[in-house]
Amino acid sequence: MNKPRNLKDALKKKLSKREMQFLRTSYDSVGNIAVIEIPPELEKKEALIGEALLEVNPQFETVCRIVGAHKGFFRIQPVKVIAGKRNKTATYRESGCILKVNLGKVFFSPRLSHERERIAKLIKKGEVVGAFFAGVGPFPLVFAKNSEMKKAIAIELNPHAVENMRENIILNKQQERVEAVLGDVNKVVPKKYKGKFDRVVMPLPKGGENFLAASISSIKSSGGVVHFYQFVPIDDPYSESLKLIREECKKQGRKCRVLSKKKVRSFSARAIQVVIDFRVK
Repeated sequence: MNKPRNLKDALKKKLSKREMQFLRTSYDSVGNIAVIEIPPELEKKEALIGEALLEVNPQFETVCRIVGAHKGFFRIQPVKVIAGKRNKTATYRESGCILKVNLGKVFFSPRLSHERERIAKLIKKGEVVGAFFAGVGPFPLVFAKNSEMKKAIAIELNPHAVENMRENIILNKQQERVEAVLGDVNKVVPKKYKGKFDRVVMPLPKGGENFLAASISSIKSSGGVVHFYQFVPIDDPYSESLKLIREECKKQGRKCRVLSKKKVRSFSARAIQVVIDFRVK
């Protein structure tokens, strides 16, 4: 018997024609765990779908189903194991790093891997980097493994994520170059990190504009770069973000220059995520 080529192929004889219409074949690969969305119409077939996904992709040990939207203060997305090992801790590899990720307890997106790699290439020797909203540590650890930065200060508010990040720092032998800090960027930065960084990356999933002031103030007086991420309307992606950046720099008596701006990924029919790289002096 031939192995099915994809999820649709694996399920074509197990689901009805009507059920096949509701099947979503895309999923996120988080190391050894696949995370899939299953519509309400196929809820009773979740185990069948999960087993089929394992059959098609033997590299996965576990399949988790998304059971709710990102919610709460930490933007956590709840998941449920539907097939394979009863395990929600993923072992994820990226750009020479190994990351432990407690799915359902922390925010993590494998879809930003290209951004982590892009910024690592921009980091100059000896830079001190502020990695804000650091999660389990993917940005600072990819930077540590793929650049000549001096050090990254990785600030995160979710204690579960900080616990994962500290484990990941040890796992990747980066105790000397990455420091995990538990706290709110808007409270921690003014007290300890004002004017300390050559570069700041701020990939908050929602509401990054509320932390622009802290990010700009944390850049050294000699100047530095901020990587600002935001979800924006698809028909006018940059106007509001650029206005916010210029207004905040002016308020702090600092000059800014946009280095680049681009779409990172689609979010919905009307919104996309963008990143704006700008230099502060």
